[in-house]
Amino acid sequence: MFKKWLLIGMIALTPTVQADDFKPSSPITTLMPIVMDNLDRLNLTPAQLDKVRAISRDNFAKVEYINAKYHDIKSELKEITLDVEGDKTHALKLVDELGELDKQRMRLTVECAFGLKNVLNAEQFAEVIATLDFNQGN
Repeated sequence: MFKKWLLIGMIALTPTVQADDFKPSSPITTLMPIVMDNLDRLNLTPAQLDKVRAISRDNFAKVEYINAKYHDIKSELKEITLDVEGDKTHALKLVDELGELDKQRMRLTVECAFGLKNVLNAEQFAEVIATLDFNQGN
């Protein structure tokens, strides 16, 4: 009976909540989408553009891999937790793996931000931060 109510409760979650449930926590800040959406406004040199695109490609592939792995592990954890004969030790091991993936995603965020700082000049970076602040309502 408990499983039935739990399942009904999970089905009631909005698709956005369900999707977010299978991703590591949100990054510290999200600068790359702002940069990519404002390439013309930032007046990047061709060399800067190549470097920004390389950072974007590299980070996107890694984040997608982390998200997929996180989803798989969290699904397995859910199954073990709801299974009457689920193994608590294995479930706790999976929690540790999820924590490691979350840490990897945070590190990618930091690497991306500092990579952009190294590529953009001070004026360009200030423009990105101003856009971030505007988008967040600061």
